[in-house]
Amino acid sequence: MRLMIFVPSKLALHRNLMKTKFFWIIFLAFFCLILWSSLLSPETAKAQGGAITWEDPIPLSNPSVQAWHPTIAADLAGNVHIMWSQSTSMERPVGYGDTLYYTRWDGKKWIAPVDVLVSPEAGLGAEFPDITITPDGTLHAIWGTGGTNSRLYYSRAPACCAEDPRNWSKPFMIGIGVNETSALIHDSGGRLYVMYASLDTKEPIFLRSDDGGNTWSKPVRLVSGIRQSNEYTAYTRLAVDGRGVLHAVWTIMPFPGKRVVYAQSSDRGMTWTDPISIDEYSPEKYLEGFGPFLIDVEAVGEQEIHLTWDGAPTVERHHVWSRDGGKTWSEPDTFIPELTGGGRALWNDMAADSQNTLHAVSIKQPWHAQWLGNGWSPSTPIGQRGFAENMRITVSEGFILHVVWLEVVEGIPSVVYYNRGITQAPPLPKQTLPSSPLLETETLFASPSPSPTDTFIPTIVNPIPSKNASTNPALGAFISLGVVSLFLIGIVFWIARKHSR
Repeated sequence: MRLMIFVPSKLALHRNLMKTKFFWIIFLAFFCLILWSSLLSPETAKAQGGAITWEDPIPLSNPSVQAWHPTIAADLAGNVHIMWSQSTSMERPVGYGDTLYYTRWDGKKWIAPVDVLVSPEAGLGAEFPDITITPDGTLHAIWGTGGTNSRLYYSRAPACCAEDPRNWSKPFMIGIGVNETSALIHDSGGRLYVMYASLDTKEPIFLRSDDGGNTWSKPVRLVSGIRQSNEYTAYTRLAVDGRGVLHAVWTIMPFPGKRVVYAQSSDRGMTWTDPISIDEYSPEKYLEGFGPFLIDVEAVGEQEIHLTWDGAPTVERHHVWSRDGGKTWSEPDTFIPELTGGGRALWNDMAADSQNTLHAVSIKQPWHAQWLGNGWSPSTPIGQRGFAENMRITVSEGFILHVVWLEVVEGIPSVVYYNRGITQAPPLPKQTLPSSPLLETETLFASPSPSPTDTFIPTIVNPIPSKNASTNPALGAFISLGVVSLFLIGIVFWIARKHSR
């Protein structure tokens, strides 16, 4: 018997070699396609975050006059609107301001700040303003009058021309007994939502307007068994998600905080879920003199909800989030560790860019951090002097962060400061705002002539460069991977066709 040994021919070896090459080319093409699709997915884009270019902060308010509690909003044309309170009257007792000042970034410069609103009755303050801009290009504002019987007033103006006091509607009262701050937001349909803490009921009060602020709903009182008889509500905040569900948070006092609480409404505020306690004071968690405080809420997309607050043991910045619209919550984590033991001062604030990356800011330096989907980025200082309070943040054009705060230095007037950061998020198209004639029939109670405080002109910062595909690293990576994938697929088909003959 002869032993038969099979020796493959050169042709067979060549064919086997070509099959091996063919396999690896298919594998590489498939791998590139998978990588390309994963980079295009929202979750991966969000996880990438990206470096942010921050500019130097600039003062917006007159440094010789006491300023208070700024608020900020961006419109669909890319303009940025800022309002704050100033103390201009020597006759009124010390409070948190008596006149509301306004300025706007129009894409090239800041307009000179101007006093546009005061409360309609003599002797009343104008404190803790909040603003929002509805899709029709209207700027809406609310504020309190201060004191134990603080009234909540509302006014609006076309966002194009809000620097003229004659463009603001006559203020009218929509609430009473306001405990300092109030919250104002809008949904995609232009409905307005307001929430404030009532000094009378000691609970949050909710209001809604379906007609652009002309009329307001009856007050809805949020009641629960969480608050004890010797406790009261303060510092309400609101957010609305992509489904139109409202999310509300507030702090239960007295100082330094007993609980931070969350509730939601799926019927535009007519009814609310029973509030749940997100964090509670206990001597095991908190050091003496500290407690849960100043909770904030932000909705990202349709069902992603984030909460941040001053937590244990010494006002570390705590965070929880929900992927199912607030039904269940993650375990708490912390961010901006530099603030350990750093004190409390309104606010912690959040905003999301066009790729749904969440950005958070907090006090002192001040500091910025971004949520990358599974954890927080390192903290970035965005100020220079380290005395920041009352932080607020918004996003314009999908990729530009705008942060405003109150710089507080003992012995001198507090000043409103501003900074902006350019992210790697893709830009959103700008929209044209409608123009509006002066509303001279509704002239307000602004100064009849410019006062000395009107002469301060903020420093002009450089215009923001246009952002297109060539300046977006993420988009460039997508295009490169796509070209490589198509090239490899072409090779595969060419080889397959050649060897099928």
